[in-house]
Amino acid sequence: MRRPYNSPCRLSPAVGRLRGCAMMETIEEPGLRAPIKTWLPPAEIEAGALTQLRHAASHPDVGPHVAVMPDCHVGFGVTIGCVFPTVDAVVPTAVGVDIACGMCAVPTGREYRPKRMDGRYWDRWAERVRTAVPTGFGVHRARQRWRGLDTQLKARHLQPLMAEKAAVQLGTLGGGNHFLEAQADEDNQLWLMVHSGSRHTGLRIADHYTAEARSLAGRRGADVPPELWSLPLDEQVAHDYLHDMGWATEFALESRYRMLEVMLAALEIDADEVGGRDAFLNIHHNFARLEEHGGTELVVHRKGATSAREGELGIIPGSMGSPSYIVRGRGNPDSFASCSHGAGRRMGRNQARKAITEAAFKAALTGTHTRPSKGYLDEAPQAYKDVTEVLARQTDLVDVVHTLRPIVTIKGDSRAKED
Repeated sequence: MRRPYNSPCRLSPAVGRLRGCAMMETIEEPGLRAPIKTWLPPAEIEAGALTQLRHAASHPDVGPHVAVMPDCHVGFGVTIGCVFPTVDAVVPTAVGVDIACGMCAVPTGREYRPKRMDGRYWDRWAERVRTAVPTGFGVHRARQRWRGLDTQLKARHLQPLMAEKAAVQLGTLGGGNHFLEAQADEDNQLWLMVHSGSRHTGLRIADHYTAEARSLAGRRGADVPPELWSLPLDEQVAHDYLHDMGWATEFALESRYRMLEVMLAALEIDADEVGGRDAFLNIHHNFARLEEHGGTELVVHRKGATSAREGELGIIPGSMGSPSYIVRGRGNPDSFASCSHGAGRRMGRNQARKAITEAAFKAALTGTHTRPSKGYLDEAPQAYKDVTEVLARQTDLVDVVHTLRPIVTIKGDSRAKED
């Protein structure tokens, strides 16, 4: 049974072209331990994603309900674009392999002047950025210094990765859907934005604790849905995971900060001119944390979803050919005070490579100074949902503060896992 809920339309002037109201629907079916509340119409949820959502709603540790954001699509274990609360347990696959992948953005205080800031201007800027920020599988030649590299991971066998991987990947972009971008807002002010995660060490942390959860489920005889092995909070390994996930979160944040500072410097702007790191807006979208909702303490997993508490500022990016948004949360309890993390894919990577031509990719970037590359054809705008429609479906979750149109995007080769 599906129960619709209509929210009042409250569209910001910054997105006046959006039409329609957000509609949340509830899916209740026999066998589910909790209902599924979705901001994407059930008929538009791909079959594989709906199966994963049913698994989450059937989990023995599931909280009051599962929330689905309007950008959802299939992931590993748990749907990307899902808010999955649990009671007294944490589920590593509900966070994903790129722990604390997220966004950072900053207004530069500079005006975008298209005639002076032409293609050659942005080519030079992008080259300066690429010189300092390795992309794809590139890493720094020398180990970077950061106090967090002295942290002792609870997964002790992963400790060598601090020197072998983390120290040379700190402040690097990676591939997949990660990007660096210069943008202009509705007042023609320049913004800079970063999307990146915790790189190889975060992946290895995720893989280790997923294996631990699977092994523990077998030893305890736990009956859990496929790929949703949990770590009960009465087990030390659950707290070890939360500790190491916390490190990966700090690593990802430090990386984004460093890349934003490089991007500012390439515009000959000192970070102190914009207020330093205190002015950098950060929001991550693959994480779990303890939160209280409805008087109950829950472990809220947001996989491809971001926190949108009342008044909290966030970032919802589009593709490299479409707008991104700075938003303010409305603290909707039905979504556990969450919103979407982006536009969401409408094509898998292999499908995109087959369906999108290089000519079509280039045409989709008209109006920007981004140079398309066959190396990330699967990141073409056509591979993503219409971000304006995604925003229109969650007007009860966030209000738009700024609309940012892309000027130029920097990416690495796109050979990465979906989540």
